[in-house]
Amino acid sequence: MAREKIQIKKIDNATARQVTFSKRRRGLFKKAEELSILCDAEVGLIIFSATGRLFEFSSSSMKDIIERHSVHSKKILSPEQPSLDLNDLPAAMFVICH
Repeated sequence: MAREKIQIKKIDNATARQVTFSKRRRGLFKKAEELSILCDAEVGLIIFSATGRLFEFSSSSMKDIIERHSVHSKKILSPEQPSLDLNDLPAAMFVICH
């Protein structure tokens, strides 16, 4: 029997919202780790809770991943510079969840 789909909206009950946040955060970290292992990807995941608490996962140095993202973003925004060729780089993913 298939699970019933839930409506995606803010959970009103604070306790239930915190429990859901914790469970989904763990699931997201697990998926990030799996993506890193299966696809040999550099993965950086940053999550801030509603209270402002920081949670992070990185497959390598988070500082290096953020620096790489910053360099890549600057090159994309610069019209005279071509974007990085993804065929020359290992797969990379940077996710910011708020």
